[in-house]
Amino acid sequence: MNYLWLFAIAGGAALLGIALAFGMIKQDGRRSVAAIAGAFVVAVGALGLGLYVASAPTAPLQAPDREGTQNKLPAAAATENNQPGN
Repeated sequence: MNYLWLFAIAGGAALLGIALAFGMIKQDGRRSVAAIAGAFVVAVGALGLGLYVASAPTAPLQAPDREGTQNKLPAAAATENNQPGN
């Protein structure tokens, strides 16, 4: 599912970039080549970073039980004693 959202976001940004590049080339073809190359490098870097974040591990989930062991985990929900100002 993460790759579907990555494709949707990156695909929309790529379509916008293609539209902007087309407009820049129509206005001034020679001057826009450097700008388009720079934008392509940034887009490839963003895609690589997005793939890295999508594949990074997340915290394990533990379903609640009668003993409340999920509240003893390091990422447990905050209690009234943990709130700022108390």
